[in-house]
Amino acid sequence: MFFAIFVMLSLIISQIDAFLYKSTLINQLKTLLYIDPGSNKWMIYAFLVIGFLFSIGNSVREKLQKLKNIGSK
Repeated sequence: MFFAIFVMLSLIISQIDAFLYKSTLINQLKTLLYIDPGSNKWMIYAFLVIGFLFSIGNSVREKLQKLKNIGSK
């Protein structure tokens, strides 16, 4: 789910940038996802990974809690 949201938002942002800068969608998508040397884009990917791991952790915890509640009945 988290990955799907990331892909959709990336495509929407790239499409808006392509319209504003009169460029192609693929060029803007590459620009958005490419890490330039000396930039702080690594921080975006770090938070992306943290959010992805957090969402996986929440899903696992909810499933375990659901199984625990079913087993206690």
